[in-house]
Amino acid sequence: MTSQTDFLDQIAAWHDEDEHAQIIETISKIPENERDYELIGLLARAYNNMEDYEKALELLLSVEEEGKHDLMWHFRIGYAYYYMDLLELAEKAFERVLKSDPGDGDAQEFLEWIREEIKEGAEIKPKQEEAALAQMTEWLSHENELGCVPEKIECAGEFDLHGYHYYIYKYKKTAEEPWLIGVCGGYGRRDLDHCGHVFSEMEEYDPDTAEEKAIALVEMLREAWIDEMRKEMKARGLNPDDPFEDGPRTGPFAGFVLLNSYDFDPEQIKANLKNDWDIPIIEEAEDPDAVDENALVFESDGMMVAISLIEGPIPNGEAEHYAETNYIWPDAVETVKTHKAQILLAVMDRGQPALEAGKLFTKIASSCLKLENAIGLYTSGTVFQPEFYIDVSEMMNDGDLPILNWIYFGVYANEKGTSGYTYGLRMFGKEEIEILESTAMPETIHDFLIDIVYYILSGDITLQDGETIGFTEYQKLKITRSKGIALDGFTMKIDY
Repeated sequence: MTSQTDFLDQIAAWHDEDEHAQIIETISKIPENERDYELIGLLARAYNNMEDYEKALELLLSVEEEGKHDLMWHFRIGYAYYYMDLLELAEKAFERVLKSDPGDGDAQEFLEWIREEIKEGAEIKPKQEEAALAQMTEWLSHENELGCVPEKIECAGEFDLHGYHYYIYKYKKTAEEPWLIGVCGGYGRRDLDHCGHVFSEMEEYDPDTAEEKAIALVEMLREAWIDEMRKEMKARGLNPDDPFEDGPRTGPFAGFVLLNSYDFDPEQIKANLKNDWDIPIIEEAEDPDAVDENALVFESDGMMVAISLIEGPIPNGEAEHYAETNYIWPDAVETVKTHKAQILLAVMDRGQPALEAGKLFTKIASSCLKLENAIGLYTSGTVFQPEFYIDVSEMMNDGDLPILNWIYFGVYANEKGTSGYTYGLRMFGKEEIEILESTAMPETIHDFLIDIVYYILSGDITLQDGETIGFTEYQKLKITRSKGIALDGFTMKIDY
């Protein structure tokens, strides 16, 4: 760079081209003590655009004193708060922007979304509280914990951490014993299921230190999980830092093969993969005695694959709920209700292109679906019928992409017209697409979305806000990026 102006112009150009990782890499090379307020703000903006909102927030708070009088600082911190689900803080930030600039349409739009979501969250809050109490009680009742339902249990507080909501509980095994402390979470604002952070060390409850202890329990669980994951990756020759590198967010390429019995035949899976796709499985366990008979972990094409039996159905009727979305499988819900166990499938790309990870996942899944007791595959927001998924997978033998196995295409109608959306493009580092209130027939919208997705994935195309798209010389359909209607986050709207 020949000057500060040239440097900032380059940052602006990268921003316009969505090269946010390049911005982070470039600014991060500048020593921290040499970064001024403007550079820190630009770095925070890039982290926001890379969906690393905690890092963006950390940077913005480091210049809070200077930022108090800068509307852009308030906008950026409001943006981070919003996507971390800290809606009340986001609301204050955007209110501050509009107080000084009432004509800021983007801030007004965010504020409307925030207030709507706060209202929705308030409506579901009582149900979440009931669910948390039941889930904490269930955890305590396990034979390895209290071994029974506590005689007394009460919610003793709430807190937010890492974008999730937590409940503090005090409980007694018997009325004569002292109160003990437990924690249950984290929940998204509209969630009824926690993320797995349910725990108690059977310590005595003290109202003065309850929140501090509960936060410590959550952090201990998080650190333990991260540590175990890193150890596992290291043991398999993987770089533990790979999943955390900056770059377009892709994946997860994961799903669940639903089984109507507890039978798990790893040898048949190996044979299917070899026969179907010429994929050999060479497991890497150093100690033969440590091999898990209910799991297969191996490498293929530079990626890691995990296939693991879970002896139990998917809880809370989740699979049955998503089976309802499969409109081409009339018996989906009734069939899924019969599942007793599941096989977890996961592909870690380890830096390989998302398209290749998607292909590998599809091969693994289709071969597992050939097991005699496989009745469906829960992934991509729906449950697939085995025969359909296997047939679509075989398109790869002819060089085609199994789009219908990767992306769910939703179509719905109201009095204003027919709408459609994709679900699954984010796995490939692309934004989801929506068509709103079109006069076109449902099947026409469905087919158009399939064509657009094939165009995007086969050519690694990124749609841009304000551009047009079309499949003929005269077809010019406007693209707009805005808050999703049928989906969370931002989506690309095509005026069809």
